[in-house]
Amino acid sequence: MLAVQGNAAQLNDLLSLDALANDGVRGIFANERLEYFLDESVPLIGADTVNEELGFTGEGVGVAVIDSGVDGTHGDVRFPERTVQNVKILGDNIFTGQTIALENQPNTDTSSGHGTHVASTVGGDGTESGGRYAGVAPDADLVGVGAGDTLFILYALEAFDYVLENQEEHNIQIVSNSYGTSGEFDPEDPLNVATKAAHDAGMTVVFAAGNAGPEEDTLNPYAVAPWVIGVAAGEKDGQTLAEFSSRGRPGDELYKPDITAPGVDVDAARSLTCAICTSGPENPRYATLSGTSMATPHVSGVAALMEEANPNLTPDETLEIITSTAIPMPYEEFEAGSGYIDALAATTQAAGGGATPTANERAKGKGQGANR
Repeated sequence: MLAVQGNAAQLNDLLSLDALANDGVRGIFANERLEYFLDESVPLIGADTVNEELGFTGEGVGVAVIDSGVDGTHGDVRFPERTVQNVKILGDNIFTGQTIALENQPNTDTSSGHGTHVASTVGGDGTESGGRYAGVAPDADLVGVGAGDTLFILYALEAFDYVLENQEEHNIQIVSNSYGTSGEFDPEDPLNVATKAAHDAGMTVVFAAGNAGPEEDTLNPYAVAPWVIGVAAGEKDGQTLAEFSSRGRPGDELYKPDITAPGVDVDAARSLTCAICTSGPENPRYATLSGTSMATPHVSGVAALMEEANPNLTPDETLEIITSTAIPMPYEEFEAGSGYIDALAATTQAAGGGATPTANERAKGKGQGANR
């Protein structure tokens, strides 16, 4: 990546220079502003059974959350025990050559609160709710990469650079992304190049499908990439697709989400200064939010459970298991992907086990369960 500043005429002149192509420049893209895509029940997808009966909690698996940051002063995602590294990308310094990744920050989510909520859903341990609002993988090692409340492509790219450079130190196996944009999928887009690099380095990259539904052809183009897991949002019944969840293109094998996960009325950690938190449960340390942003960390958490069960899983194998064990939904694939995620079935298969009861069968046998 090379960041260049200039006016429209200067940048257009760059496009006409043959020397650029001869030097291997793959494309020129605008530094567009990205959008964050804002409790579903952990028992609904069977993650509690994975934790309690199979004994997999994501322990030792690093999950990088590229978002607005993480409030590590919150007990559920406390730094440095739960959020093992908390980084602030100093985007204002990209063109100066100065250091842009400020590490070991207790709180990097100082305005929005979006990233804290997302990280809590992945791997919060529920400390401030007596365990009620624990996340999907409550022992995973969270790596918060705060790319700013106003997220631009350059900041997201710097975040991926940090993840790639520090993968081994924190055993980062999952990268959770609850943001995006609109438009056509382009494999040469720098952010798609970055996610492919992470995939090729052995990391499972998860992306929100977007909140532009129910219209067709509204997918976040970063969720379209075949090497990432694109996540649609579902209601708490495990069968209904959220109206706002972005849809793909009928009959198109590329433009579709891969999986649906809980994304409506999700209760998770509230940061100290949460600009987007307008409602929540009785416990004031939690907020209730909806969106594919909330669905995505459920899938990231399940991937962490699978990775603990089988550290040899490749990103492609993780995607195949998650989609092949999904619970069918009464929607076309371009709308809901393969169906509703089943954490127990996916983790059991990842561990080399046999068939498990479906989430619907489990729900009939154990009741509704606590919302998380």
